[in-house]
Amino acid sequence: MSNSGLVVRRTERFEISLPARVRVAMHHMDSVQFAKGVTDSDRWIDIEVTDFGLGGVGFVSDLILPRELDLELEIFDIGDQSDQVMMSCQMKVRRVQMIDRRPAYLLGCAFGTIDEETQSGIDLLITRLQGASETQFSGEGE
Repeated sequence: MSNSGLVVRRTERFEISLPARVRVAMHHMDSVQFAKGVTDSDRWIDIEVTDFGLGGVGFVSDLILPRELDLELEIFDIGDQSDQVMMSCQMKVRRVQMIDRRPAYLLGCAFGTIDEETQSGIDLLITRLQGASETQFSGEGE
């Protein structure tokens, strides 16, 4: 039986482009080592979040990260020029796909344990994304 390549999701995903950053969770630090200068002094790696949903996050990175790796994620506030974090959470890498020759990788991550603060951040971002979609397609601004 061949794999059709069809991606089936349990929840709706919003295609977006948001600045964010990730770092390897403390308990996995010994599993992944980066060359000097790849991360900042606090081990953060800048990324671009490309999709977001109730189940997880997709992002593009110049670095390959192994499946099942636990990460910390911070997404910055939409339209905010400051570095204010809108959402912070734990994630687990579930999918890694090379998407470009430069190289670049599309990583699909599932949310880890969802505490009250994480759920609040997810709900806030989903509400904002739903509002942006409705405004974009409602004919407003014409």
